[in-house]
Amino acid sequence: FNKSSDSSTAVTPEAPKISSRTEKLAKDFVSTLNKVDVQQNSSLKEAVNLFQDTIEEYRRIHNLETQVNLKKREERVKSISETAKAFEDFVLKYAQHHLSESMPQIYRVYESLVLLHQRASHGNNQDFYLVEPQKVEYIRIPSRIVGRNGSLLVGIIYTDLHSLFKPTRIDNNTSLNSKLIAATMDPMPKQLEQNVIMRFRNIKATDTKRQCVFWNEFNEESPDGWSGEGCHVVTSESDSEETECSCNHLTHFAVLLEYDGTQTITGTHQKTLNILTYMGLALSLIGITITVFSYIFLSDMHQPLSQIRVSLTGSLGAGQVIFLAGINKSTITATCVAVAALMQYFFTAAFCWMMVEGIYLYLFIVKVYNIKNRMAIYHAFSWVFPAVMVIFSLSIAAGKDGIKSFVDDEHCWMSSANNLIWIFVAFVIIVEVLNILILVRVIREMTKMQQKRGTIQHVRLGIRTCVILLPLLGFTWLFGLLSPVHRAFTYIFIILNSTQGFLIFLLHCVRNSQVRFSKK
Repeated sequence: FNKSSDSSTAVTPEAPKISSRTEKLAKDFVSTLNKVDVQQNSSLKEAVNLFQDTIEEYRRIHNLETQVNLKKREERVKSISETAKAFEDFVLKYAQHHLSESMPQIYRVYESLVLLHQRASHGNNQDFYLVEPQKVEYIRIPSRIVGRNGSLLVGIIYTDLHSLFKPTRIDNNTSLNSKLIAATMDPMPKQLEQNVIMRFRNIKATDTKRQCVFWNEFNEESPDGWSGEGCHVVTSESDSEETECSCNHLTHFAVLLEYDGTQTITGTHQKTLNILTYMGLALSLIGITITVFSYIFLSDMHQPLSQIRVSLTGSLGAGQVIFLAGINKSTITATCVAVAALMQYFFTAAFCWMMVEGIYLYLFIVKVYNIKNRMAIYHAFSWVFPAVMVIFSLSIAAGKDGIKSFVDDEHCWMSSANNLIWIFVAFVIIVEVLNILILVRVIREMTKMQQKRGTIQHVRLGIRTCVILLPLLGFTWLFGLLSPVHRAFTYIFIILNSTQGFLIFLLHCVRNSQVRFSKK
């Protein structure tokens, strides 16, 4: 290792050539693969030959790289990873075009890989296996994780690719001790309800600690490219020839030897967002509960504002409770559809009341009009219209692809695959646009009332008004529409939106003079 350390700091004339060669090799492979017509039956064989030839070229470069520093080796491994990913994407596309009821499975054994395509139907109680010819190494995908509309399963056992994935860090006390297995599904569930099981034949028996890992690219969380997060060893005797792994996601898997006995597992963005969601919803529901009780028992419920606030927070809280209880109940179609329909109803009702809140604000401040006589109309609209929208959505789903198409394959919410989700999203956009126009008009009217104040005071008044009305008028949901633009919007959306009920409690219950005086 001392020699390796020395060579890692030396830059030889050959290093840049090898680096650029591997990068070019990956780009050329992707470019050539994109020209292969996936609809042709012979395209799979063509893609496999292209992949095997490219890997052989990587191997030739690998054998010449004894003088190359570790940075260049990392770049080579990145290029190999990109090549494998492009190949796996092509294999999945091939399965989408060629698997059918008459040919539900394709099993091929090639020189350097074993390949399985399989169409899995929902309700099949048998797990799905990809087994190599010697029947030692396999991957088992549980039938429970198959989507309600069925799934395409693709598994690849790379018989010799592991030799190209050397540790890229001289201080890394690990080495690959198995072949590589890749697995993917279409559609891919966000979370697996049951772990995927893999069995590997160990390249060599050893009494050192074994670790199940997946390929995670080079980053701060995985400095050597591998991560053990979500995977654990099920069975493995220290001197046995086999290791069985259990993992809760689908990607590249392998077995590592961990000589120093340490393992660093860091959280992913998905885990962070999940934690923020549940923490925020817990705060929100606490705030909603206190708000509802405060308005009911400590204010005059005959007043329009009290009725609006209780109805808004009540419908919002009901939707959040159903989300917590049922968003992941995707294995039972009837339950999942019921959960999605109830969430659509209560969240649509919440937006109806946000719109009523905006109308109340406009009439109270701009028109100086008491809406008490119209509250019966607002109640009828805000509780009946959501039911009409749910029935309309279910009717479209039932008439098109069956009632199960109402929900997404991954969770119990309106499907985006058939654009049903836009029934809800479009209404959200309409309400938010209307409330933005109302807010602008209200701020203008309030600044007119304060004409003696200067420009800075007017700006402060406008900002204060926006902050106070932010949760009531539903502006926190706008960040959800921007979440595809950048991950930051997803974080903002989840933090603000999951705590909407708590923000309403702070800004409109704690600060509400009517409620405070009633408490006193």
